[in-house]
Amino acid sequence: MRIGTRALIILVPVAVLPLVGAGWSAFNVSRRALEDRTRASQVAAARSLAERVSAEIGASLRAAGLAASAMEFGQLSAEERVGALRLVFRQIEGAAAVALLSEEGAQVAAPVYLASPSEEPSLADRPVLGPPDIDAFGRSIPLRAAVQVGKAVGPAHVSGEGDPRVAVAVRARGGAVLAVEFSLARLLPLVAESRLGARGAAAVVDRAGLVVLSSNRGEVASRASRAGSPLVQAALAGNLGALAFEGADRIRRLGASAEVPDLGWVVAVDEPAEDALAESRVLARRTLAAVAIALAVGIALALMATGAMVRPIRALHRGAAALAGGELGHRVEGDDRRDELGDLARGFNAMAAEIERWNRELAQRVEEKTREAREAQDLLLRVQKLAAVGQLGAGVAHEVNNPLAGLLGQVQLLLMQEPTGSPKRAKLESIEGQAKRIREIVERLQRTAEGEEPALAPVELRPLLDDSLARNLGALAEAGVQVVREYGPPLRVFADPPRLTEAFSELVTNARRAMPKGGKLTVGYRSVDGQLAAIHFTDTGEGIAPDIRGRIFEPFFTTKQDWNAKGLGLTMVHQVCEEHHGRVTVESEPGKGATFTVLLPMPQQGALA
Repeated sequence: MRIGTRALIILVPVAVLPLVGAGWSAFNVSRRALEDRTRASQVAAARSLAERVSAEIGASLRAAGLAASAMEFGQLSAEERVGALRLVFRQIEGAAAVALLSEEGAQVAAPVYLASPSEEPSLADRPVLGPPDIDAFGRSIPLRAAVQVGKAVGPAHVSGEGDPRVAVAVRARGGAVLAVEFSLARLLPLVAESRLGARGAAAVVDRAGLVVLSSNRGEVASRASRAGSPLVQAALAGNLGALAFEGADRIRRLGASAEVPDLGWVVAVDEPAEDALAESRVLARRTLAAVAIALAVGIALALMATGAMVRPIRALHRGAAALAGGELGHRVEGDDRRDELGDLARGFNAMAAEIERWNRELAQRVEEKTREAREAQDLLLRVQKLAAVGQLGAGVAHEVNNPLAGLLGQVQLLLMQEPTGSPKRAKLESIEGQAKRIREIVERLQRTAEGEEPALAPVELRPLLDDSLARNLGALAEAGVQVVREYGPPLRVFADPPRLTEAFSELVTNARRAMPKGGKLTVGYRSVDGQLAAIHFTDTGEGIAPDIRGRIFEPFFTTKQDWNAKGLGLTMVHQVCEEHHGRVTVESEPGKGATFTVLLPMPQQGALA
């Protein structure tokens, strides 16, 4: 016998007979229980909201305390104090402003806050403050209490935009007081969720009955007073808990209150009694209907119950088959049930999600390892080719330089004998230019062969970039190339300035040659996790075809029509980056320009961003 048939035989008598006998008594008991449950749920909601608000304010106070105890402000210079306050502002989540005061209330360092959205793009979630907001912050700092007891929470206030705020103050090391203003706007959704029913209300008020937080944003912005509410009056008088009262709209309401620990604020939640007890009327109708049709629909209910039991089991069977067939995204329904079948469905879906996550992570790891292996192979090939060029330069340089010097000397002697404008002189000058080009190529080969270890030292990055741009300023202007600098905060890198400047200049030259009809060259840098400096050179040229992108760092490889392009420039850039324990990468699409990125290590004590 299948499980569905067995369940039907059991459920038919169980569903019909008890329902007829217990319907009426259940209604009376349920109404009284509903009233008690409504009061209990209101009290629980008020206490839960009070605890959450206290926890959030307490967490903010602890964050300020940790920041105050971590720094010795008295031993810092004025500039270092501002830097320390900026660090505190970035690290404390939800901070709207930070200030450092003496115990007498004098300003020790300028307050730190976000004056415009563009000032700190990484802090876009922080509120923007104006002078009136800073004045309100200063007035709400609990300085005296912080000096006396070590830490304190100031009175609540609102910003010019109607944003609820609260200031906390903590006595810091060195005799200073660290004050932090926090936005309470993150608690507004929590208050709104605590509202009971569609016509319910929830609010947090201070000891004066003024609204601090509310499910009605208008009350928050205007700091409305709820001192006239019987529920608030009872709570401020110490009578916390459930209360039935008549509101200002002459509607009977049920509510509850709770005190916010450590703050003295009061949480008040209420809703119309009609809404709170609406379930009792629904219960009466449902009970009468159930008794009237119990005998007629008993079998139907049993069938439905049996189906509800069997369907999840069948769904689990189909889900298992789908997973076995490779459909890792398949999920079964019924995970919203609050019974054992729901637990089984949730467990199955959790298992499927975990398998899918493992498969996705495995694919990502395989892709990452493949990319790393490919990059390592490309790097090894570059190094091998550079070594080959070095061996070639070491073997050829001496053999070529001697006859080349003689050839160049003879040409220059002949030039001295030919008058200006002579047909022979033009040919001799061409020979001289080509000979000098050969000498330059040989010199580059010789430098590659020598491979001297550069003297690396911490240097500022910005002057090196400015110097490389200055070297090419005339050529860039003549080519109609616009230069855009996107410099971040000052950074220092380990570098040999002449060698690194030469590499940067070569990248600028390469970008200019990629834009023979003019364009835009963007040069900038940024810090990568405080460990590496990423310097990018982005042009708007024709880009690099995918089939030759992997060869551009090879010696003597070039796509330029210019006779000055020897195919050693990017090879030199790669070699310089290797000497500096860094690397150079390129990203490009045909017709969309190219971006060369140089990654260099930064000193451990780099400049603060």
